[in-house]
Amino acid sequence: MGLSISKRLVDLMGGEIGFVRKPGTGSTIAFTAVLKKGETGSLDAKQQYYDHVVLDFRGLRALIVDDKSIRAEVTRYHLRRLGIIVHDIAFSMESACAYLSSNSNPSDSSKISMVLVDKDVWGVDSSHPLHVLLKKLRQNSRTEVSESLPKIFLLSTSITPIERNELKSAGLVDNVLMKPLGLSMLIFCFKEVPSIGKKREASRGKPPILGVLFRNKQIMVVDDNLVNRRVAERALKKYGAIVTCVDSGKAALEMLKPPHNFDASWISKCQKWMGNGFFDATQRIRNLEREVNESIESGEASSEMFSNVTHWHMPISAMTADLDQADKKECMKSGMDGYVSKPFEQEQLYSAMARFLVSN
Repeated sequence: MGLSISKRLVDLMGGEIGFVRKPGTGSTIAFTAVLKKGETGSLDAKQQYYDHVVLDFRGLRALIVDDKSIRAEVTRYHLRRLGIIVHDIAFSMESACAYLSSNSNPSDSSKISMVLVDKDVWGVDSSHPLHVLLKKLRQNSRTEVSESLPKIFLLSTSITPIERNELKSAGLVDNVLMKPLGLSMLIFCFKEVPSIGKKREASRGKPPILGVLFRNKQIMVVDDNLVNRRVAERALKKYGAIVTCVDSGKAALEMLKPPHNFDASWISKCQKWMGNGFFDATQRIRNLEREVNESIESGEASSEMFSNVTHWHMPISAMTADLDQADKKECMKSGMDGYVSKPFEQEQLYSAMARFLVSN
């Protein structure tokens, strides 16, 4: 299926694709494409941003935990692009646990700053020695020592918002990195975690980050208050987003029925258009997506009927000025991916939306 999709993409770009297969080794795939020259200004701005950010990570040391050597080398390659030194590769959770236990001195100049564990070797048993070790280190550490403990990142191709939050709440991981890995994804996810890299002023470098993040992204804002809609619209357009505002849940549901072109949606808490406000709105949108996904998976419908998207899941964030802990849990339970607090600030916008827009 992957090769078939790739062939269609190459055909659309006016090129050709082929492969050479070697038994016991794998296949080498090559393709040609007709491309136009990109905008110099856009590329320069992106490169300037990356050059600036790499300084935050250069010299950090990482441990990769993966039972597939080729997959681990791909992860090592992406970390090297950020100047991160891969100190070692562990091929099992047991060897990772032994490694961390013998290298747990926070004052050591060669200490590990981060551990990247592939989901295939992570396991679900919370009594695993590595899980227990991580919990023990974090619960027993003083604040200043805890800051120097290695940050744990789970590498995954698919994970639900509920799974992500459970892992973070349990203190087992600091963040989840979605594969395939990319430079932008690594930067955004690493910057969501405190103490990764050198500390800088909160606002420094954020406008270029948000410009790259939101540029040309289609975002829907759902709010029954005209002033709120205008404030959200201006905040997003400032960073190059294409914003569509609607004042009712009924209008939102009509526009968000797959297929559609939206990259994300913000739904206001003041939206009381159904029994339980914006929680019900989210559940209905997720139900629409689930119906489409099931029909595609069962073969009743083809992905071509839905803009060639094989799995629909649009990031949805609550937009509110007063979200308590109970509301946050209800957000995740209803199928939301996060929340955006008002008033909108650069740092907060970046933290709330980065992983959704980059992964999409």
